[in-house]
Amino acid sequence: MKKILEEIKANYLEKNAIFNKKLVPTIDFSKMCGISVPKSKEIAKMYANTFNGFDYLENCKFTTLDETNIYGLMLGYLNVDVNVLIRYLNIFLSHLDNWLSCDITCSNLKIVKKMPDFFKKNIKIWLKNDNFYIKRFAVVILLDYFLDSNFDKNDLFILANYNEDDYYFNMALAWYFSVAIVKQYNETIKLFEKNIIKNKFVHNKSIQKCVESFRVSEEKKKYLKSLKI
Repeated sequence: MKKILEEIKANYLEKNAIFNKKLVPTIDFSKMCGISVPKSKEIAKMYANTFNGFDYLENCKFTTLDETNIYGLMLGYLNVDVNVLIRYLNIFLSHLDNWLSCDITCSNLKIVKKMPDFFKKNIKIWLKNDNFYIKRFAVVILLDYFLDSNFDKNDLFILANYNEDDYYFNMALAWYFSVAIVKQYNETIKLFEKNIIKNKFVHNKSIQKCVESFRVSEEKKKYLKSLKI
């Protein structure tokens, strides 16, 4: 663990810390070490599956944003039994308090592709958690790994049923539905046509994201605009 903390200290960059504070305004500046995501990935990959890495996973205090980022990213590089991975992942989730650590961990957790059924069970649990960042984690996992070959249209209706008052969770939902429009248009458009998405902000923000996307045709953008509420 000490080795990784030394890496964090050695790679401190104030200008990046200032930039990260703008990205993640919910985290106090004193908890920013300014390590870039690529550098965090490099450190995580370097120490994953080593004595120092496992020591870090067992004893991390999650004192800074950078410690949390490296912990989450390291999970994507582990060669361990999936039940061990889930134990570490749940430790990470119990300390999750920002959207950045959430999203970069999701995108690096490629094992989900290989074990979709196993992770789907955990997603259902995470979606019921009181912590909105854990809920966001579940949504981003669905976005990253369950809108292609593992797509289940029931996911659309489960997420459409949420009507919460949390900005970062609702933004994740809007992001999910906007990507679902791209990848699963015929099923997803029904949510907008029939006003199935309970949260008005999510409904309209999803459409906005589609309109801003280069992956949505002009014809579809025009139609989606007509469905704003």
